[in-house]
Amino acid sequence: MKLKHKFPEPLATRYKKYWPDFLAAYQTLYPYASEEALVAILDILQQADQERLQALKDLDVQREQKPDWFQEPHHVGVMLYVDLFSGNLAGLMTHIDYLKELGITYLHLMPLLQPRLGPNDGGYAVANYREVNAQLGTMAELRALAARLHEEGIILVIDYVMNHTAKEHAWAQAALAGDKKYQDYYLLFDDRSLPDAYEKTLPEVFPDFAPGNFTYQPEIKKWAWTTFYDFQWDLNYANPNVFAAMLQEMLFLANAGIDTLRLDAVPFLWKKMGTNSQNQPEAVLIIVALRALIRMVAPGVLFKSEAIVAPDDIIKYLGSDGFEGKACEIGYNATLMNHLWHGLASENAHLLRTTLSRLPAIPKEATWINYIRCHDDIGWGISDANAEAVGQNGRATRNFCTDFYAGVVPGSYSEGYVFQRDRQTGEARISGTAAALTGLQQAQVEADPNKINLALKRMEMMNGIIFFMRGIPLIFSGDELGQLNSFNYLLDHEKSGDNRWVHRPAMNWKKADQRKIDGAPEQKIFDFHLRYIEKRRSSKALHGRSVDRVIMPDNDQLFLCERQFEGERMLLVANLSRQVQKTTLASLPAEWRFQLFHDVLTDTRLSFNQGALIIPPYGVYWLQASKSKAKNSNIKVVLQHDIVAEFGDSVYFLGSIGALGNWDLSRAVMATASPYPTWSAEVELPLGESYVYKWARVRNGRIVQWSDEEFVGLAGFVG
Repeated sequence: MKLKHKFPEPLATRYKKYWPDFLAAYQTLYPYASEEALVAILDILQQADQERLQALKDLDVQREQKPDWFQEPHHVGVMLYVDLFSGNLAGLMTHIDYLKELGITYLHLMPLLQPRLGPNDGGYAVANYREVNAQLGTMAELRALAARLHEEGIILVIDYVMNHTAKEHAWAQAALAGDKKYQDYYLLFDDRSLPDAYEKTLPEVFPDFAPGNFTYQPEIKKWAWTTFYDFQWDLNYANPNVFAAMLQEMLFLANAGIDTLRLDAVPFLWKKMGTNSQNQPEAVLIIVALRALIRMVAPGVLFKSEAIVAPDDIIKYLGSDGFEGKACEIGYNATLMNHLWHGLASENAHLLRTTLSRLPAIPKEATWINYIRCHDDIGWGISDANAEAVGQNGRATRNFCTDFYAGVVPGSYSEGYVFQRDRQTGEARISGTAAALTGLQQAQVEADPNKINLALKRMEMMNGIIFFMRGIPLIFSGDELGQLNSFNYLLDHEKSGDNRWVHRPAMNWKKADQRKIDGAPEQKIFDFHLRYIEKRRSSKALHGRSVDRVIMPDNDQLFLCERQFEGERMLLVANLSRQVQKTTLASLPAEWRFQLFHDVLTDTRLSFNQGALIIPPYGVYWLQASKSKAKNSNIKVVLQHDIVAEFGDSVYFLGSIGALGNWDLSRAVMATASPYPTWSAEVELPLGESYVYKWARVRNGRIVQWSDEEFVGLAGFVG
């Protein structure tokens, strides 16, 4: 088959490079596609190339010359709803300085294309891919925003809803009017025989809101496949005309200046009888074919897959089994997210590190989006096999997570809400902001400074992991300030039945002002985000093409991961518990058995002279081998314990370093009781110095009682 198209450069060169990848995938999908269909696709590419602005073409060339441009460690993202953040696109333009202050280089705008009127699944029921929601602005304003963001070095990301359109989309309206061509754009059935056969193996996405997967359309007396809601019609990708039409919409958005298309609901693209119609091989081929074509016209545009599925399936959309570097460049690391929340609730990292160590590797050309919270609920993607590997029952573990974050488990600090409980299994997901789930909301309501401090430490620790791991860290707007659950959605009848809106509050700009007030929770949270972002910029080991390994220490409360890139190594050490933890240096790989480390986050030298790493409650380090032998400045440390003593007794603190007597009672530190039975002593230690100590009750110069417990500390780090 010879196609007679003469392309200008660089389109001609890209055609030679990418057309074979497209053709192989396309002809597998559509083995009987006509030559006219291929000619039509080339016409679409040629037209899009002619319409692409020179500024965007120049950006394409820059990015082509540096294929890892989006994997540089300085990239940090934020996702937001335009209306909740700034009212509209014009308002967003006025807040770009705030995003720059935070260090954002990747801006994901939640659904903003024209939705249907009325209920629209949060904007995911698109009625027109070429218009912006009129309440948010215009396509001209979106183009202007893209140009401004490019000037500031910020990547613009929007949602591209691939699986379905709104019932009000022009294609669906034509189908309802009886147009056979457009009826073939969707999956429509004359009676229930085929839908009933499909339903035998189809799960329900929203069993509470939208049970079943098919909806009757009385205008045409047909049943439409509606996976999500009855107003969202699934597209028929078995029809090559649908493929071509969706390509055109993609290229239109790319030419508007969009840098990354978040491909929504990609696991559902291909339907197959007798399966759950998710993650079929053809769904990946659709992505591969589209990826090749977009690269011909707009190689600076990235694909991000919205595939919150099992790890082995997620990898398919990032490129595997011969498609490495040919599918999506970015994927959501849902496994890290939900297992990290489990680790926090259980104060145990065993399942987290076991699962991550089993994950298949992603191609070097791809990267993750790492996140703690997003607009969606938290689903517990904890497999039965991985739970069994650490001696747990999968369903019980998933239910524990739901109960803990719903505040049902005794001692829980979380104020989350159960979302979509499965009627068959009893399992459910969780809604709530990061601040509500980590205990900050409860602590602030109770005005308890100690609980507030613990909640802040939890948030800092979780972000310390997210910002360290391979990928682009993504902040859900408001989490950088600790925004709490909002119940305003209950006043909106279109939202009141969906408690995911509890964690989608409007941006509180008065709360944002608190980031400049020393000691305010907002200032502390904003500050540790800034610190992580700053340290990432200068940490070569955190490049997106690093070689990583999860390390298994001799303490299940700790999560350790090493990353290395071009000769630079860094070690993450995080304590998921509220207690001081330690792990022996001997349990680490040989290349990390140092006594002296440099903590990148605090720019402090740490001295673990007792042969063990010591990590404070919810503490997190980014460690490198220390190259400096200079001592850090000294700080005063208060040791304090409640000890019952008899009249005439004295209490001493004896420890492993000179300031604590080197276990010699004659040089130990005497404590004072004020008020009894609290005994305390102040010692001066080098910042970052580790120590081990016990208390001793002394009578007539002799030790009559030792503490049962051996205490550990790290000067300046353990409160």
